[in-house]
Amino acid sequence: MAWLLLSTQASLAASPIVLHLQNPDGGAIRGLIIGIDAYEHVRPLKGSVADARDIEQSLRQMGTNDVITLTDAQANRSSVLQHISDLVQRTTSNDLIILSIAGHGAQEPETIKGSEPDGLQDVFLLPGFAPTPEGSRQRILGSEFNHFIRQFELRGAKVLFVADTCHGGGMARDIDPRAAEMSFRQVSKYTLPVDKLVPVTNESDPVSDLDLDRTAFLAAVDRNTKAPEVKIPGIDGLRGALSYAVARAFEGGADANHDGKVTLKELFANVRQVVYQLSDQRQNVVTKASPGRSVESDVVFQLAQGPTLAATPGPTVPPKPMIPAPPAALSRDLAVAPAPTEISAPIRLAALGSRTNNLAKLTSRNAAIEIVPPVDNPDLIWDSKSRDVISWGDVVAYGIDERDLVSVIDRTAAIRELKRIATKTPQTLRVAPDDGQYHKGRTVQIELSDVTSRAIILFDISGDGTIQMLYPLGSDAPISQTGNLRLQLKVREPFGAEQVVAVTSTKRLPDLEQAILQLDRRKAPGQLIKTLNTYLSPDARVGSIGFFTAP
Repeated sequence: MAWLLLSTQASLAASPIVLHLQNPDGGAIRGLIIGIDAYEHVRPLKGSVADARDIEQSLRQMGTNDVITLTDAQANRSSVLQHISDLVQRTTSNDLIILSIAGHGAQEPETIKGSEPDGLQDVFLLPGFAPTPEGSRQRILGSEFNHFIRQFELRGAKVLFVADTCHGGGMARDIDPRAAEMSFRQVSKYTLPVDKLVPVTNESDPVSDLDLDRTAFLAAVDRNTKAPEVKIPGIDGLRGALSYAVARAFEGGADANHDGKVTLKELFANVRQVVYQLSDQRQNVVTKASPGRSVESDVVFQLAQGPTLAATPGPTVPPKPMIPAPPAALSRDLAVAPAPTEISAPIRLAALGSRTNNLAKLTSRNAAIEIVPPVDNPDLIWDSKSRDVISWGDVVAYGIDERDLVSVIDRTAAIRELKRIATKTPQTLRVAPDDGQYHKGRTVQIELSDVTSRAIILFDISGDGTIQMLYPLGSDAPISQTGNLRLQLKVREPFGAEQVVAVTSTKRLPDLEQAILQLDRRKAPGQLIKTLNTYLSPDARVGSIGFFTAP
């Protein structure tokens, strides 16, 4: 993207530090984790089981031992209800209960009148679900989860409920039809001519989740958007961005001020930003807390240093067996309102059309290349007829000849690494007004928050790999004196993908600024990663957001 300027308004330690999760209320931490890929009668998923294992591993390595994980066939209705009932019985006052589900969701007419504004209730589908009399038993209603959450609360526990699924709605952006098929955690609408499900309820159940007292919710998307399975840098296959973000939060990633206490505000902000980045804006996580909980000050969990914590007894379920670019222009209307590692996995390139004989001879400057069929989960698809390059349903670059593919490949490797860096200590960074595709002449606003007294560096990587410095330039103040910064950009060609990157730190990073300025207007994404490796400070926060433009 070319932009036009308008106006400017490692410390050493003798041994590694071991962190463990602690419950600030003094009770135990207990978890029930569910992940389902192998659906028998509806489209299977690809990353839900890995999500469940990831969260389980994070909790266990952080010292939590009472963790039950149910995957695929283990997660039938009888088993889920039995394990959650057993967990209620083990729960004591001041415990923290973590419930995490990953799999298909759906929406059905509400069974409790007035419980949902739109008259539809959320449903979680189990492996044997089908719209048949017997298959109808294999699902869990949202009201049933509320029933059990109330039982935990009545025992004096707090609950963290993570729903990495979706229940209705459409997509944030249209998917280019030439792209490989995307996987979403939602099934098509269905009807149940005969419903044999007998819900678990009693008279004291809350009418809605707003009637709960000690619970916090994280949902992958709102009720109007689909939740995709995404590619995570450095991880094979597809995953749920929410589950991945929550697992990293448990490992300490959500402790923004490094005080060893993760508040609801820190957890919510961290997870929202990580998911937003990993999904290229396709997901906006929904976060809610019971009215009686303070998002600002309520501490969800603490991170304690020291020896291994005493085990919390609980049953276990065995697992299933540099080239100069044309001058660029910046359109800005500004209103002030730990060390990364390089990825060695190859960039998987597929091609459409007949002019593809020489792709095997491509040599990248910074990343290995693997030529694969279009249906084999490629990172990039090149249409030799239109010369468009497509990635995960979006056109990342237009008019790319075979000789120019190398720069797009190098950019893809660089963005992969930037996402990895930005997941560790994210800087809150958003694109407004929405997550759609922007056309020529539109104004896009880049918004940073929580940057008071922090030094700010902003730059962009276009779809063809061209780097452009955005901030600070000229008389821009490198240290923010307010909590927010807004930068307006006007869409101009070349069109495709834009990756806006924000680096903030407690002190100005002049060497990093100068190094990026030396790369300005150059196709040098690999060199940019080396620059960040060299000059990022230990306290740096990195935000990395992709958005998409078109003629």
